[in-house]
Amino acid sequence: MQRTSLKLFRVGAMALAFALSFSGAAPASAASNKFVATSAGDYHTCALTSRGSAYCWGYNGYGQLGTGGYDWRDEPVRVAGNLKFASLTAGLLHTCALTSRGSAYCWGNNSNGQLGTGDTISTDQPVRVAGNLRLTSLTAGFSHTCALTSRGSAYCWGNNGEGQLGNGDTIDTAEPVR
Repeated sequence: MQRTSLKLFRVGAMALAFALSFSGAAPASAASNKFVATSAGDYHTCALTSRGSAYCWGYNGYGQLGTGGYDWRDEPVRVAGNLKFASLTAGLLHTCALTSRGSAYCWGNNSNGQLGTGDTISTDQPVRVAGNLRLTSLTAGFSHTCALTSRGSAYCWGNNGEGQLGNGDTIDTAEPVR
């Protein structure tokens, strides 16, 4: 039984190392594509490299992989746009990322305004969040997103049916509100 467990552990570790070394459909060197952060939505996962590139994989029916299309991917594929990110977060069917200069970009399902673009149009590639805010952190919920500024102000956007945006009402909003 120990031999079987050890063998399964080795196979699992090799599979994980193999999966994390992929960039699109071709293998990438570990040095050029080291993942330093991950975030998992309900049907997709995204990772950030040490160089600030975002990669996503999984279900892509709403463009939440950010690849400029809607094909599902079973291996990491680079997010479109050649943007450099400092952090990322995955919601149910949307993804958002923050640049080192504090600009937020989101992509995927936008039926409740969770992309923060001022409308409810879904997109398959990163679009900048409205408001020209300089943010320091970002987190995605089921169908809403929230962020903090360097001065400690919280902004949220998207689904607000249960008051999750914290602005005193239950009306969805497609732009950041304080």
